[in-house]
Amino acid sequence: MNEWDAIIIGGGPAGLTAGLYLCRGKFRTLLIEKGSVGGYIMNVELIENYPGFPDGIPGAELGMQMKEQALRYGLEVERAEAIAVQASASRKVVTSASGSTYACKALIIAGGSRPRKLGVPGEERFWGSGVITCAFCDGGLFTDRVIAVCGGGDSGITEALYMANLASRVIVIEAKPSLTATAVLQERARANPKIEIRCSTRVTAILGDGRVTGIEVSGESGGKEVLPVDGVLVHVGLEPNTGYLAGSVPLDEGGQVQVNTWLETPVPGVFAAGDIRSGSPRQVSAAVGDGAIAAISAQRFLQRLT
Repeated sequence: MNEWDAIIIGGGPAGLTAGLYLCRGKFRTLLIEKGSVGGYIMNVELIENYPGFPDGIPGAELGMQMKEQALRYGLEVERAEAIAVQASASRKVVTSASGSTYACKALIIAGGSRPRKLGVPGEERFWGSGVITCAFCDGGLFTDRVIAVCGGGDSGITEALYMANLASRVIVIEAKPSLTATAVLQERARANPKIEIRCSTRVTAILGDGRVTGIEVSGESGGKEVLPVDGVLVHVGLEPNTGYLAGSVPLDEGGQVQVNTWLETPVPGVFAAGDIRSGSPRQVSAAVGDGAIAAISAQRFLQRLT
C-alpha cells in the first residue's frame, strides 16, 4: 500500500486549492477524484462572481487553470471513487470502489455535493433521458423545445438563462413564494421573453410515454394542472457526497461534515473543505478559501508529527 503525507478526496476548487498549498509546502499529496478534476464548475458556462475576472470566466477554463497550477507543484491524481475511510490519529486509510487502498497521515475531505432530486413519480424513470441536471452538458438535446427548470436559486436561474439560448421556451418552477437567486440573475431572467417564471408552484409528477411529455404541478390553491414540456432540468438544492463517511467522521443533520473554524473534524488529522463541510455557503470563492484553510491546518498537523 502506497502512503502519502496527505490525501484529498475530491478534485473541485476546494480540493485543488488544498493540493496546491500542500505541495508548495513539499508534502507528498494525492488527490482522489471519481469524475472530472475541476469539479462541478467544469459544467458551468460562465462564472461571473469569482474575483479577478471582471468579464467572467468559463467554469471549465477556471477548473483547468486550477488543476494545471496544482499539478505544476507536484500534486498526484488518482481516478477513483472513495467508498470508505478508516481514521486514527496517526494513520488514515481510504478504500476505493476498485478495492485499492491509500494511506496517509492527514486527510482532507472535499468531495462536494450532488444535485438533490425532486422525489416525484416519473423522475427516476426519465432520469438522464429527459430529466437532466446540467444545461451545459445536455441542454443541446432540447434545442427548439420546451423545458422546465425546477429551482429559482442562483444555479437554477443560471441554467434557465443558458437554456433560453437553445430552447423555444423555458418555464422556471419555484416552490417558494419568490425566486432566491441573486438580484442581477433575476433581472436577466425576467427580461428574457423566452423565460416564464412560476413561483409558489411544485412539480408533483413528471409525465411521459417513452419520453417526457409534461409535468404535473400544484399551485398555492392546491389545484393541479399539466404543463406540456419536452424535458425537465432539476436544480432544487444539493446533497453532500458523504454517504460513505457515516461512522468515520461526525455529520450534521444535513449530512455535511462537522468542522470547527480551522475546518478540523473531531478526528485528529481529518479536515473538510468546500460544499461538503457544515455551514458552507456553496460558492466557488468560499471553496477556494476553505481549501487554503484546510491545507494550512493539515500542514500544522503534519509538522507536529515530525
